[in-house]
Amino acid sequence: MNTKRPLVWLLASYLAGIGVFQLSLPLVYGGSIVLMIAVLWWLFEKKASKRRFYHYYFLLLLPVLFVLGYLRMNQQIKAPPGDKEFTTKINATAEGVISLVEENDSYTRITLKKSQLSFGDNKYANLKLLVYTEDGKQYIIGNKVYITGTLIKFTKASNPGQFNEYLYYKSKKYAYKFYADSAVISGTQTNFYYQALSAVRKQLTDTYYKLLPEKNAGVLTAMMLGDTSYLEEDIKELYRENGISHILAISGLHISLLGLTLYQIFRKIHMPLFQSTVITLFFLYSYGILTGFGVSTNRAVVMMTVYMAAVLVGRTYDLFSGTAVSALIILLQSPLDITSAGFLLSFGAVIGIGTVYPALCKALLKEKKEERKKRLPKLKVSSRENLKRIYEEFKFYFWNNIVIQTLLSSLSVQLILLPVLLWFFYEIPVYSPIVNLLIIPVSSLLTILAFLAVLIGCVSIPAGVFFMGGVNYILVFYEAVCHIGSGLPGKSILTGRPGLITIASYLILLILFLRCNKQKGRRRSLLLVLPMLLLLIPQTANNLQVTFLDVGQGDGIVIQLPGKTTIMIDGGSSNVKKLSKYRLEPFLKYQGINVIDYAIVTHGDADHYTGVLEFLEEDYKGSIRIKNLLLPGADRKDETYTNLIKKAGASGVKVSVLNTGDNFSLKGISIKCLWPDQGFETNSDKNTHSIVLSLKYGEFDMLLTGDLEGEGEKQIIEQITQKKADALHGYEVLKVAHHGSKYSTSSEFLQAVSPMYSIISCGIDNSYGHPHAETVTRLLESGSQILKTTESGAVTIITDGKNMKLEEWLR
Repeated sequence: MNTKRPLVWLLASYLAGIGVFQLSLPLVYGGSIVLMIAVLWWLFEKKASKRRFYHYYFLLLLPVLFVLGYLRMNQQIKAPPGDKEFTTKINATAEGVISLVEENDSYTRITLKKSQLSFGDNKYANLKLLVYTEDGKQYIIGNKVYITGTLIKFTKASNPGQFNEYLYYKSKKYAYKFYADSAVISGTQTNFYYQALSAVRKQLTDTYYKLLPEKNAGVLTAMMLGDTSYLEEDIKELYRENGISHILAISGLHISLLGLTLYQIFRKIHMPLFQSTVITLFFLYSYGILTGFGVSTNRAVVMMTVYMAAVLVGRTYDLFSGTAVSALIILLQSPLDITSAGFLLSFGAVIGIGTVYPALCKALLKEKKEERKKRLPKLKVSSRENLKRIYEEFKFYFWNNIVIQTLLSSLSVQLILLPVLLWFFYEIPVYSPIVNLLIIPVSSLLTILAFLAVLIGCVSIPAGVFFMGGVNYILVFYEAVCHIGSGLPGKSILTGRPGLITIASYLILLILFLRCNKQKGRRRSLLLVLPMLLLLIPQTANNLQVTFLDVGQGDGIVIQLPGKTTIMIDGGSSNVKKLSKYRLEPFLKYQGINVIDYAIVTHGDADHYTGVLEFLEEDYKGSIRIKNLLLPGADRKDETYTNLIKKAGASGVKVSVLNTGDNFSLKGISIKCLWPDQGFETNSDKNTHSIVLSLKYGEFDMLLTGDLEGEGEKQIIEQITQKKADALHGYEVLKVAHHGSKYSTSSEFLQAVSPMYSIISCGIDNSYGHPHAETVTRLLESGSQILKTTESGAVTIITDGKNMKLEEWLR
């Protein structure tokens, strides 16, 4: 890093403080490491000046920013006050000042700042709350509101791949969400400036919906106002799978375009430099507030401010220094933003354009424009030769300046953002560079037309409609390109989340590419790109991995065999809606899985199959496919099973049944069905015919019991006592039946099974009281270690058949 950019070093020091906290290193030890690195850099700097202190005065701020980064992260990551006083939700009252109002068709969402919160005998002050109300009242920014209702904690990600609602809202400094039963406006003071911006936002939204089809109006509202609540799910998914989700966010490029356009207009009418700068910055700041000041907006506004300040004082603007200032300001406000995809994608794109793009141009472009001018003959009198010269120039400009350079800029951004995309989204859109090549050149035109349509529409409605028609055609073009991309074979490569070592290796190779590119043999530096990409190809695991997912009140177990075979046992919940979308599919993609080879539904209770059924629905839009569906052999005439069989048939899924004695071996792993008997006559209780599976891999044994209880459990105990089962004792892992119900997992059963670890899958504060105290007592008396998904989140077991490693996601 060039020491001529002290702001970059200041940002690096602040990031180091955040990193030391994230690695759970004590401040003293972490600070000592950073100080040692700084001293070594000081000693071995080749171009050291004799007047070092004069030139490197900024070094005095490095330890200050390092400590500040550590302390700010420590402060923001702390749990909100009162967090230990309740588990998930509690009745409460609150009073605060409205700072943001967001309305849609079904509810109004209000942000309360400086809130006073009360529940029980506890009172807390100065909190930021996210309030939902359905009373239809008109709320104005600046009003003071008194609310009563239910206070709810934000949900932490309890499974790999799951969206972390807690961390997301924590980064925005919200303490809790609040569902209001009643709200009373206790103070009518308003903030004219913020309320005016809110009114403008609402007017713009209404205008978009009046002039555009509903689907395209939702897209434009997301692009121009940062509001994705009106965005149709199909369009959101279509843009995501084609790698152009960034179009749906406020673009820093477009903010810069608007700011510079406005600034140039002021200068053209001979407005003084200072006034032009101030008015432009005021417009950008107001637009930032209007759109919620997301990360990309914040970055663009700060970078434009730095740029205009540089022009104002007659200094040269530096891209990396402006980026560093912007990042430092954002992270000083909220250091947790460093963990968000929005922050990393926004700043990564700028870094890619500033570093990788010039390197690719140097390595790939054969001829510079200046060199071409010298080589081409001068214009002659002959019109034919002149036309030929003009044609050659146009062809060169179009191919080199528009096609190639746009493709290289897209590719440079993709190269630097690839680890970020895989970390958060787990797959690579193969045709993304080509789609972006078609989309990006017209995105600036779309922004200008959208603003002109609104401004001119205030004077002439037909003219506004005309300009908005152009916006509509561009959005139709976007959708058409995306549909073509989605219809092509191999549209994406699912890799799962790469490890930290893989990402570090990728970045090291990328840095080496940039370093080699500055020296001779620039084209040879491209040879480093191939191993960079090969690093991201997922490696086939040689171990057995079993994950007991936290699905709330229900069961969901994913078994990954050595190789690529995946078995899912159950996948349902009685309290988590859209389980496949929010829990199962994110986990599977996190692991790099898009095919479930065998989906086994142990019995017909909804909390064991709802997610599986969602995968089989005709309107399912995700990428997970099931090959085989296995059901219990008993009671197949039940409506639940007939519905599953029907849906599976429509989806091309093969259906089979499991009965006692069925056994299949895969990759050295034996899975044997111990229950139910084919001739077993079930009663109204579906739990009695729940499938029981015994898995064996080398010296590792695991027993999976579904919701087994009653007659079914008695039959299993009888098999044990009569030694009809194979090695039915001394299991390393037991999946406790029926979520820890007292009517299952008897002492006799535990004596026979003798589990080392017992895993209970249940929901927090569930209405059944699972796990029951009696079951927990019996498990403890048997000497088994208990793991609950309510406390551990997803529980993962990895074994090579001899050694076993156990991981708890929340710990």
